[in-house]
Amino acid sequence: MSQQLITVKNNRFKAGILLGGLLVILGTYYLIKIQYKKGAVITEGIVTTNYMHGINKSDFGSTVSAEIRFYANDSLVTILGPEGQPMDVGLIVPILYHANNPGNAVVYTFDAFWLHGLIWCILPSIFWVAISLSVIGVKGSEFG
Repeated sequence: MSQQLITVKNNRFKAGILLGGLLVILGTYYLIKIQYKKGAVITEGIVTTNYMHGINKSDFGSTVSAEIRFYANDSLVTILGPEGQPMDVGLIVPILYHANNPGNAVVYTFDAFWLHGLIWCILPSIFWVAISLSVIGVKGSEFG
């Protein structure tokens, strides 16, 4: 099975395709987060405990999340914070939620709201870089 390369005339086109794909991946993530923030309510929650969950609740195969409680629509709502981020009990944290679905609330800090998703963007970005660099060759280049 022979490998076919798409040949381009210069490295700028190759870089444009590579960066364009990365912008689509990160831009989509950004737009999803901005859409979630639209119409959301910000309130404060309190960390009540750190909850261990996972396969067997031991050191292997389990993770810890903070249990956070806050009031929404005159009722007490309990959510789990981001996985792998235990928090101090009694800590007050900002919460972002939609009034029609307060159980789908998120902790509104950089780590919890933005960083975890950005880490998951690394996988499709690596895949896009690998495909872009392996399929697109540069005409007249000793590397393509």
